[in-house]
Amino acid sequence: MIRSAVAIWKGSPVIGEGLVSTTSGVISNALYAAAGSSTGGDPCTSPSEMLAAAVASCMSLMVALESAKVGLKPDHVRTESVLTLEEKKGRWEITGIQLRVSAGIQDADEEKFHKAIRSARARCPISRALKVPIKMTTKLEAVAHELSAV
Repeated sequence: MIRSAVAIWKGSPVIGEGLVSTTSGVISNALYAAAGSSTGGDPCTSPSEMLAAAVASCMSLMVALESAKVGLKPDHVRTESVLTLEEKKGRWEITGIQLRVSAGIQDADEEKFHKAIRSARARCPISRALKVPIKMTTKLEAVAHELSAV
């Protein structure tokens, strides 16, 4: 599987802005800027925000996949990714990512859930590609069974 994107930057690094698109077309000419705010007042993203989104979406998918492998059926998996970007010695660095993962699972089994979390964390290709500390907190939410009318 190969995924690709194209980014075009115009202007200076401080007051310029760019457009980014993915070959899938899901992201198409999305406006981005260094700090996540454009000079024209239009809403835009930043490379670090897109990375945070990539980590969150990948981890949610991996938790769902690994949960299924241990016999759990998630109703939903929600991952919030908070990426910290700091200037150190004149260079910007990602100094950490905090993930908050919650999953709603019917007939939740705490032990199976934590096994799925450990496996998802080890197998997530996006977070594995990063050389940055990633901390994770998890929460298992019970999901009520739906009763069908007879």
